[in-house]
Amino acid sequence: MEKVFSKINTLINKIINHTPWYNAYWQGSIKFWKNIPFELDVVNLGSGAAYHAFDYSDTGVKGMNWALSPQSLVHDYNILRNYFSYLREGAVVIITICPFSCLYSQYSKQSNFKYYPILHPATIIDFDDNERTRVYLIRQNPFKSMPLYCIKMTLMDAISFIYHKIIPFRKPNLKASADAMMNGWKSQFGISDISAPLSEKHLAEQKSRRETLNNIVIFCKERNLKPVIVIPPMHKTLTNQYTDAFLANYVEAFLSGVDAPIYNYMKDTDFQSEDVYSSALFLNKHGAKLFTSKVLKLLGLKK
Repeated sequence: MEKVFSKINTLINKIINHTPWYNAYWQGSIKFWKNIPFELDVVNLGSGAAYHAFDYSDTGVKGMNWALSPQSLVHDYNILRNYFSYLREGAVVIITICPFSCLYSQYSKQSNFKYYPILHPATIIDFDDNERTRVYLIRQNPFKSMPLYCIKMTLMDAISFIYHKIIPFRKPNLKASADAMMNGWKSQFGISDISAPLSEKHLAEQKSRRETLNNIVIFCKERNLKPVIVIPPMHKTLTNQYTDAFLANYVEAFLSGVDAPIYNYMKDTDFQSEDVYSSALFLNKHGAKLFTSKVLKLLGLKK
């Protein structure tokens, strides 16, 4: 009887491992659990925008999206330090930057735990051994660790799948998502006027983040990798809210003096159609394939 229950538990875990909610639970980090190919030609780092902007499938280029959502530049650096050996000599490392990348982001314990199975303990911010134990128990046997939650989320996935099969596709409200994102960033970083000069606190954060960015660039060059900085496209409902003063203070000043090529696609005219976005900041699958192809051609990795 015990063997029967064990087999049932194993089967349930296999089902759970292939559900959308379980991938979202780990915020995309499951890709690092699997066999990462060696001799990669290109990888990208980054947070949510990068996670949705790059898709190397069907490009003929050996690439991998190393972005996670959410993720800071410090986490980018730690992922690169842990996995750079999978890159071939001379490979390209795309460092994806967004308008508020220069500021500190506070992440919850839930957001941080995705790193326990994929990073060396010394490179995990606010490492907690008890939390690591909990994380590994969930990874090894999710159904046993949180049965009710697994049942609930799997049922919700099934309902969502049926719902989207029945209900016609609706285009996302990009203006609403742009407003929500901008208001969220203002609240998160304590900014009332995005056109105003950075506060002393934010200037200190920007200096620290620039140092991290420079460290990533130096790390790449020391290992004969080619770092490039990319700002992905955003819909005009969002970019129209960025003033010239904001871009000068938060983006241009941040990237000033960084010794790597910079490619700014923020207002790229090829990506202003609503059809390539799932939100004002995130490209959809179609948009990601178009954008990835464009960047790879620019970098000389694709004809």
